Amino acid sequence: MDASRLDSSCFNGAYKEFVELIGYQNTKLVHSYFAGQYVTFPKRLLSEQYLYEQIAKEYDGTNAKELARKYDYSYSWIRKILKKKAICK
Repeated sequence: MDASRLDSSCFNGAYKEFVELIGYQNTKLVHSYFAGQYVTFPKRLLSEQYLYEQIAKEYDGTNAKELARKYDYSYSWIRKILKKKAICK
């Protein structure tokens, strides 16, 4: 298949969007790895464990609201994490 003659309109379903977003070669890689499988993408990119650790590292006693904005979580969720880690009372 001559990739130079293909544009995104030649592709099926989500592959059209993948070609537009990440290019033909990367779309071929995604296809070869996941073809035939049902794949969902979680809304959150980072794992909760990683976030727990980062928030604990970055918390200085006063910046819970800034961390909530930075990681796109609610202030109450950040406070809950800090309480679990016993950092904040």
